Amino acid sequence: METNSVALRGVRVEHARVAQMPGERAVHVDVCCAQPQRSAPVDELLGAVVACVQQESGEPAARIAHAVAVRMAQLTESADVQVTLRVAGDGETPAYAGVEWNVHVTDTDVQPADDATLPVRTASHAAVISLESRVPNAADVFRTMIVALDGIPGNQVEGISPLYAVTHADGSAGRSAVVALQTTMSAAQLERALTALHAAHEGAVTCHIVQMSGIGDEERAALDTGDAQHRASVLAPWMDMDPQATLQGDPLAFLLASAPDAPFVGMESDHWIIGGE
Repeated sequence: METNSVALRGVRVEHARVAQMPGERAVHVDVCCAQPQRSAPVDELLGAVVACVQQESGEPAARIAHAVAVRMAQLTESADVQVTLRVAGDGETPAYAGVEWNVHVTDTDVQPADDATLPVRTASHAAVISLESRVPNAADVFRTMIVALDGIPGNQVEGISPLYAVTHADGSAGRSAVVALQTTMSAAQLERALTALHAAHEGAVTCHIVQMSGIGDEERAALDTGDAQHRASVLAPWMDMDPQATLQGDPLAFLLASAPDAPFVGMESDHWIIGGE
């Protein structure tokens, strides 16, 4: 009988937190999915692992590993997934090289909504996220990022803007787009997930939470929005996606009219998300 598997080895996630271990750590994850029924793109799998670790950051290591295993089982439609999570030591006394956790999930375990070991998050937030890149295949990278975001438990992508072409001050070409997301993640969790996706794509995409509902004033003030209110590369695609949207109380059309980069931004495609140019 033919057998097959897909394995990801040594997926590194920086700045993760693990309950009962002080400080932020580098976490390494190994995943093996036996008999996958779906050929998910490698970038999608890598992004899902990184995003899942970041979302569960601060939870016990076994819970983080379990969440990764459940998510990978869903993405690959595999009935047998094994995850090994290693947390690097910090060199403090008592010194240690690392600690390892192993989780084995079968098809009977892939019921995250009913699993009491997973954290339950019910508060939902509407978030707007900007994506910007200067790489030639920016549209492909954006698609992968959007799939990874939508794949995080508790997330649902509800809107995607047209793809915009951007000419930067140094003459280089870029692309930008905006995504509307409904999420049960906190602002800090979502920012960590975006940081992880940025790292997973080796910095090819810059992403910011431009706006998020249902958060406190301190959380809102702490958001790094990428100076969105002054940038047509964010405002123009956002206004195409949601003409009625406002930012800090101002209509997007008002902000766009005074954005200094407005002459250097233009729509490239309104059907790019399905592979069109």
